[in-house]
Amino acid sequence: MKKNLRGPLRIFASILLTNILIAILTGLLIWFDLFDALQTNFLLFHTMAFTLGLLNTILIFWFIKTVDKKSPKMLGFHLRKKDILFSTVAIIITFITVWVFILALAHIGIVKAQFQFDLVFTGGFYKLLGIAIVGYFFAALKEEVLARGYFMLNLKSFSIPSMILISAILFMALHFIMGDFDPFKAASWLKGGLVYAYIYVKSGSLTTATIVHAAHNLVNDLFIHGADGALVLLNTKVATSDKLVYEFILGVLLLGLTYLFYGKNGLFTPADNLKLLWNKGRTYK
Repeated sequence: MKKNLRGPLRIFASILLTNILIAILTGLLIWFDLFDALQTNFLLFHTMAFTLGLLNTILIFWFIKTVDKKSPKMLGFHLRKKDILFSTVAIIITFITVWVFILALAHIGIVKAQFQFDLVFTGGFYKLLGIAIVGYFFAALKEEVLARGYFMLNLKSFSIPSMILISAILFMALHFIMGDFDPFKAASWLKGGLVYAYIYVKSGSLTTATIVHAAHNLVNDLFIHGADGALVLLNTKVATSDKLVYEFILGVLLLGLTYLFYGKNGLFTPADNLKLLWNKGRTYK
């Protein structure tokens, strides 16, 4: 097989395996008459997020070892003090951005917001928060391992900017399989793919990208989606077009933060461990 075809074919195979796993788990939910409860049962939703995340991560690890003949550890899972500080600041920025967004929507009359900050003084809130953190972490981990770690490993023949863009487009396309097409959602998924890929390139850590990704999803539940334990309840669903404004602003802030923390070696120069993994020796200004 020609080398230039191996990468795309391996990416296609990894996507196929992922969707077979999703189909099996979906079939089991339907078999046990639990599928309709998935969106309304908080514990079931996050149990499935954890289960799918863990199983899919193991599946891609196995695929890397058997097909790519590489250790999954090479993708980069370190979490240094710098990465912890970056992740903490990124989470704070995410909280502030969504908070300002909700206040702005309420101020101009698009939504009415009911704030429930008294929940933070109850034990039940932290129980729900703990469940959500675990569920969202593993849900994000499976996407980071696949869309950033594995896709970009098999796109290494391209330039770094092209690797980021192509992996982001594939990440966006993955979401079409399980949901209806919405151009604003598509733009949001593309933004997410670009941001998380850039975080991965510069930090060299899928763990760091996973933390920022999971925190984003969790914060959206706490402030926008009205999930169990939400700190803000809205009288109406936020339009995807309005939400995209918040997503765009947050994306720009996170890209800037990433460059601030990791950009001394150049705009697109990958972390040292990824230079070695991808055979990228040059510096991208």
